[in-house]
Amino acid sequence: MQIPNIDVTSLYILKYLLEEKHVSNTALLLNTSQSSVSRALQKMRLFFDDELLVRTSFGFSLTPKADEIKRDISSLIINLEKLSHKNAFDPKKVAGTVRFYGLQPQVNTMMPDVVAAIRERAPNLVVSIDTSPQQHFEKLVAGDIHFSLSSHEPPKSEQSIHRKAVAQRDFRLLMNRNHPLANATLTAENLSHCHFGQISLQGEKTLSLEHKFIELGLANKKQRLSTPVQITNFSSAPNIAAQTDIIFHLPTPFAQAACHDERLLTRAVPESLQLHFSKVYLCWHKRFHDDPMCVWIRAIFDELFDSTATYS
Repeated sequence: MQIPNIDVTSLYILKYLLEEKHVSNTALLLNTSQSSVSRALQKMRLFFDDELLVRTSFGFSLTPKADEIKRDISSLIINLEKLSHKNAFDPKKVAGTVRFYGLQPQVNTMMPDVVAAIRERAPNLVVSIDTSPQQHFEKLVAGDIHFSLSSHEPPKSEQSIHRKAVAQRDFRLLMNRNHPLANATLTAENLSHCHFGQISLQGEKTLSLEHKFIELGLANKKQRLSTPVQITNFSSAPNIAAQTDIIFHLPTPFAQAACHDERLLTRAVPESLQLHFSKVYLCWHKRFHDDPMCVWIRAIFDELFDSTATYS
């Protein structure tokens, strides 16, 4: 069997080119020149015997072969990085990228401390953080990331995901300071008549609190809670709450940070509506379980966070 000669650096550049579909953006992202990116693209076109990226009136688009390559190249690059760490791991010397996925509340609360620790101990290691709404475990399974911060359960069909609790979460209600209930005693009954914002990160169709109202006999399949606003991320919730009568049920750190806007306030969730299953987990795929860099990152989480503490 012949193993073809391949330029690993060009392959690495191609990975980002296929994601960005833009030469100058890729150069900026990788801190290299546009000419270096263009040369790498030409090498990869020859290697794969395909144009890979085709210029259109709207920029570049991927060829069918490039679409196939894109699905596999991330896993290949990460495995090459894993091999490079295998023999010896010295944080002061290690280079490369450690990739995280998490939603804004978890990332905003936990990752600043993690990034600070990594910057101090491994100054050449790049930290990549993705907070876009998506399925929490797809990128782990695909090999596109090293870690996911999530309060969700992995699919039962997926047996290759390891995880450990790193924090507890609690929630607050975010509302307009002039909301009719802003200064009232909050009960499940008076909240059942309010309007809520549905944050649907993975296509959820029901409010996270709704089953609590159902248990109390304050809602049912025919008489649902009012959710006139549905959004796919957290970022727009504060502005909507500030200008309407919509209430959002949000992780406490995110809700409290939103109250820098003087139009907003947070209220405690009534005991009868509180959720009691909200741990945050650091998740990783078995392919990285013994990787020295990833073992080192997990140790940082152990050092920084108490899995029994509530971050609020």
